[in-house]
Amino acid sequence: MSVHATRFRLAAAAAFAVLAAPLAPSPADACTTAIVAPSASRSGRPMLWKNRDADGSDNQVVYLADGRYPYVGVVNRGDAAGLQVWAGINSTGFGVMNSASYNLESGDTAGEGTFMKLALQSCATVDDFEALLARSNSGGRDVSANFGVIDAKGGAAVFETSAKGYVRVDAAPSGDGARGLLVRSNYSHSGTKGSGSGFLREARAIELLGSSTAGGLDLATILRAARDVGNAGIGQTGEESGPPLVYTGDSICRLDTVAAIVLEAPAPGEGPEAGALWIVPSLPLAGAAVPVFPHAGAVPAPLAAGRGPAPLAARALELRKRLFPDTRGEKKRYMDRRALAALKARSLPGLLAAEEATRAEVEAAREAWRRSRPAPADAAKLSASAAARALAAGEAAVAAVAKELGEP
Repeated sequence: MSVHATRFRLAAAAAFAVLAAPLAPSPADACTTAIVAPSASRSGRPMLWKNRDADGSDNQVVYLADGRYPYVGVVNRGDAAGLQVWAGINSTGFGVMNSASYNLESGDTAGEGTFMKLALQSCATVDDFEALLARSNSGGRDVSANFGVIDAKGGAAVFETSAKGYVRVDAAPSGDGARGLLVRSNYSHSGTKGSGSGFLREARAIELLGSSTAGGLDLATILRAARDVGNAGIGQTGEESGPPLVYTGDSICRLDTVAAIVLEAPAPGEGPEAGALWIVPSLPLAGAAVPVFPHAGAVPAPLAAGRGPAPLAARALELRKRLFPDTRGEKKRYMDRRALAALKARSLPGLLAAEEATRAEVEAAREAWRRSRPAPADAAKLSASAAARALAAGEAAVAAVAKELGEP
């Protein structure tokens, strides 16, 4: 056995020990997610979406080659070692993300980032992930989650997972609101009925995405949902006139949203280099999504992990402060309606234009990659170009809002 394989087996054994051991409680996460089968995807690529809601204000991205497969993953600010990964995709096109579940019989959310790291290190398919769950059932996991998983073979499933059990639901032919689409928030459909949280966010996501599956979901449609501040319970969209504050505590895009992430596995005919992680590293309304490719072997500097906010997140955080100016008590969950209108009118068009330019550039590159596999440097250059474009758009967005509303 090679030294690399031996080290990986030791690391995997250590990870299982950590998962089975009682860990210190971690901050409760509350995310909105979707699993998209090839049948519901315009490109034919399986996709995962996660609006990550967590403590803090922003996330970062790492590239790691510390397992069987190299991968890129979303981490908390400063976690350059990637000790906990909250969504990611590896060099085979295997992708995983989670939403915490609060209605399963057992389990906690403390070990989910560790478990997803192990999955990225070791899994190439949805079935591999299920085997990983099966092996860890007997020892138990500090996990209570809906894990979304995709692979380059067209696999797309959710695993509603507790400490010593799981229920697998494949996205095709099943669907929430439409064939090939599964949406989950912070409860499991196999768990205790009526318990958990995120019912309004899940219903809103099904409303926004379900009607689009007939023509095929794409990146733009998913990111539009990621930026939604609607609230189905009170009939709010954020577009209407009304009081000066907009309540977003039950919205998909809200104060707690620290990143919007879309993972794309390769489509039929594409190599693993087509797999990508797209991310807005802070509030989705306040930034343009940037792709990161495991094949590149690197993360562009404006997204990379460090002690302070990544540059792309820093620009978004300036806009976030405009939208949520009052940090006192529950007032922190109310968005300033005037700032929201200014952002949508003056800043969002430029951010979306940058995002669309990047999407077109990536699709053109993927088409070329079908004919000739790119060098890692080519994929890295594409990602760096996208990050530079998003950074410029973010700076322009901050300036546009300042011009409309005055300096903060």
